[in-house]
Amino acid sequence: MKNLGGLWKCSFLFVSVAVLLVLAACGSDKEGNAQTGEEVSETTVTNAGEEVTETESVKIVLNWFAQAGHGGIYTADGQGFFQDNGLEVTIEPGGPQISSVQMVASGSAQFGLVHGDQLLMAKNQGIDLVALATIYQNSPQAMMTHKGHEIEDFGDINGRTAFIQPGIAYWEYFKGKYELSDVNELAFTGDHSNFINDEESVNQVYVTGEPFFMEQQGIETETKLISESGYNPYQYVLYVTKDYLAENEETVEKFVSAFVEGWNYFRETPDETLEAIHEMNPDKSMEAFEYEMEVGKDFIYVDDAEDKGFGYMSEERWSALIDQLTEAGVLEVDIEAADIFTNDYLPGS
Repeated sequence: MKNLGGLWKCSFLFVSVAVLLVLAACGSDKEGNAQTGEEVSETTVTNAGEEVTETESVKIVLNWFAQAGHGGIYTADGQGFFQDNGLEVTIEPGGPQISSVQMVASGSAQFGLVHGDQLLMAKNQGIDLVALATIYQNSPQAMMTHKGHEIEDFGDINGRTAFIQPGIAYWEYFKGKYELSDVNELAFTGDHSNFINDEESVNQVYVTGEPFFMEQQGIETETKLISESGYNPYQYVLYVTKDYLAENEETVEKFVSAFVEGWNYFRETPDETLEAIHEMNPDKSMEAFEYEMEVGKDFIYVDDAEDKGFGYMSEERWSALIDQLTEAGVLEVDIEAADIFTNDYLPGS
């Protein structure tokens, strides 16, 4: 019995040491992931309580401060759609000093939002990104003028002062197509006071925002959508790097599925999400967010989004944009539309 007892003690000691080594190894793996800041996995239980799954942490960086144009993302988070797909998602708002492209390209965020032409400009600089879904089917970007001083054609901007964000892609296209050689071009900084004081001036805007703010200040305005020129990029495009997609297809599919579910839910039930966005971005009024949602849905849930599902993009649209930016001299490398977007991860694809 002593000998058996000694053997049992030795066995117990061996098993104990083995368990400690396994636990130590597990702890080491979790610490390592945390240090990279990329993905930390934890064991959790599904909502049904039936299966044990892995929860993966990822980050999406937005293209601007929280707004109604991000409503479906915040809905996917608030309603638990990301969690249902095994994802713990950090949503980081953007801003004037934040480049989502730089963050995603560097790996500090896995997903990002960007305009279609900005994604192509990144490709032109050697950054391989892949568009996964678009929020805006049609661009809400426009030129704003004072009421009674409208432009009938974009060539009418000649002879006027135009407040334009430096480097914006469509302006380069406009300057060539409409021969805008006689424009007093000034940098738009987000301040509309110069526009208000000059009735002949033109200001770049989103029809989902600035006209509402002008009306609140008693300024009557008119807008002309840039898409009337034929330049109509997808806007607020969800994307990842090509390398991340190649190595994380399952994660991408789960993210896009929850993303689309969020936007479809937000369309029918926006109030709770808009209130949450207002709490995160109190500088804008609740009425401004409601206006943005009401106007924006006519640019979001239309055309291919209605016929083929939310987020759908076409090769024809991407090819047209590539041709326009090449014509404007913005793109200096050959880009194939099929290389920069995919619908493969949209639900039902």
